[in-house]
Amino acid sequence: MPDRPASAPGGASESAGPARAGRAAPPTRQDRRHGDHRRQELIAATIQVIATHGLADVTLAKVAGLAGLTAGMVNFHFATKQSLLTAALRELAEEYQRGIEEAAAASSGDPADVLKALIDVNFSSRLSSPEKVAATYAFWSETQAREEYQALCGSGEKLAFDIMLKQCEALIRRDNLAFDAESVARGLDGLIDSLWQRILLERASFERGEAISLCHRYLRNFFPDAFSATSAEARQGTAALAHSGDSGREPDALVEARTLPAWTYCSSTFAEAERREIHLSAWHPVCHVSDIAGPGAHASLDLIGERVFVIRGEDGEVRGFHNVCTHRAHPLVRGAGHCEGLIRCPYHAWGFDHHGQLRAVAGEKAFPPFDSGAFSLKPVECEIAFGFVFVRPRSPGPGGGASLSARLAPHAEELSRYRIEEMVALDETFDDEMEADWKNVWDNYLEDYHFPTGHPGLFALMSLAYERKSDDATRVIRLSHAMRKQPKGGWSVKAYANLLPTVEHLPEDMRRRWTYFFLYPGVAFNIYPDGVNYMHVLPLGPGRSRIRFRNYGHPSDDRRMKAARWLNRRINLAVHGEDLALIAQVQKGLASGAYSAGLLNPTKESAVAAFQRWVRADMPVAANLERPASL
Repeated sequence: MPDRPASAPGGASESAGPARAGRAAPPTRQDRRHGDHRRQELIAATIQVIATHGLADVTLAKVAGLAGLTAGMVNFHFATKQSLLTAALRELAEEYQRGIEEAAAASSGDPADVLKALIDVNFSSRLSSPEKVAATYAFWSETQAREEYQALCGSGEKLAFDIMLKQCEALIRRDNLAFDAESVARGLDGLIDSLWQRILLERASFERGEAISLCHRYLRNFFPDAFSATSAEARQGTAALAHSGDSGREPDALVEARTLPAWTYCSSTFAEAERREIHLSAWHPVCHVSDIAGPGAHASLDLIGERVFVIRGEDGEVRGFHNVCTHRAHPLVRGAGHCEGLIRCPYHAWGFDHHGQLRAVAGEKAFPPFDSGAFSLKPVECEIAFGFVFVRPRSPGPGGGASLSARLAPHAEELSRYRIEEMVALDETFDDEMEADWKNVWDNYLEDYHFPTGHPGLFALMSLAYERKSDDATRVIRLSHAMRKQPKGGWSVKAYANLLPTVEHLPEDMRRRWTYFFLYPGVAFNIYPDGVNYMHVLPLGPGRSRIRFRNYGHPSDDRRMKAARWLNRRINLAVHGEDLALIAQVQKGLASGAYSAGLLNPTKESAVAAFQRWVRADMPVAANLERPASL
């Protein structure tokens, strides 16, 4: 089973030590921040449990398990299950109202632009993720909860409708039309509600771009000038008719069958939006637990504009922090290492303990009196899963923050067989840049269609039975293949197959099998009988990515195992070189202007389809074949 999440970032433990002089110490700002963080974790887990099990089957044990906490911790923050459910509903209601207010305020003020902004925000993954929609409808449909639902959610829903009505009235006056504004606004409100119900049914396969387009087409019936069909919509409609071959085929099916449009791999504005909306709130691997084995051992990572590090405390717990000194913003640590005592900033020698608390200030007497708690290190979410230490730079908010352990739970038994947490590093971390968009890298990784021509060595080793399984609920993809009984190809492949020793702790069917787990959006574990490596891809901008990976294995003096690992790396370095050449050429084609979108093989590229479906869910504009003018 996976390790439970590391204790709370910032270091506060779930049970405090004895209070000095028999009195509880007053809570510091760090304690309050830590408490707020735990509350948000529990609210997020509650929304997920409601979405999965329904309102009636929510239990504190299920919430605690999903959040990686104890039932006692749930009771500490929420006295009753009802108070926890109320907090979850309030969070959903307030987030929706904030989203509506922000969308209306950010628009140009033109009535049509305001309506477009309201439509966009209603179908943003921020407000209408499948989990949040399911939880919202669960409260609405439960008779006993309906009065509370109306009390908490009614003001946000009324605000949205009132804004719609006001904009429809303005358009009717401006264009001197004879329509009834309330009827038009009620129709739009009802259409959005019916599309939300489709999210509830279709979940991750729901096409947000098509929903937005449908709302625009509805309003076009009343305000043709303000909601005229764009050239992109016209071309998309023509393509659907030309390629569907069946007038009854849903447009969503065509979107699912085609690749992401080329412009999504080449737009700097879109790349920045992906960084904010997808990657900053994702889990990123920093190291393996064996890399920070003793108290004070630490490892750092610079990623997409954020600097983070993890450190093992004297209590054995691993914690994560932003790698930014609270004095003058200098990084505290570089690379990997070990801190004897305090973490000392190399700029002005401010010192912090392993819980992130400020403990030493050089020349402190020269400073005016200040609250040292306010200058503690900023914690970052940290979790250990199957021996690897992950961080999440920014919280995704309620309903969007499933733990790694929860996401990998369907594969926990299989993964536990490898005993990954007992492994150690076999080499140094590979860290390099590529001239390819991050999506291009994963498009290549997730399909075996190109193996016969692109990877003759790998193809000679693997059996033809290739397993592919994508899970929309967890956004995890499992790929796997056994080795051929009689491998073909060059001497490396044959020698690896002949020298690979029997790994006794693995079941028979796993002893000669290579398996890959992809965790959306940017991490994969490549697992072999002789070891494992992680592959971490970070976006650097349109057409540029950073790739990190490192090999781990069980300590062994077996000469056959050492030889097999050397041959494994030789085979995979060849595959890596072949992939680099392929994706670099694809990137040039994507940027050439001669390519718009392609068609996916429904079997061999099914994992690519799942990956791109998740990108569209997070970035609905990616459903547009043509790049919007704003991007």
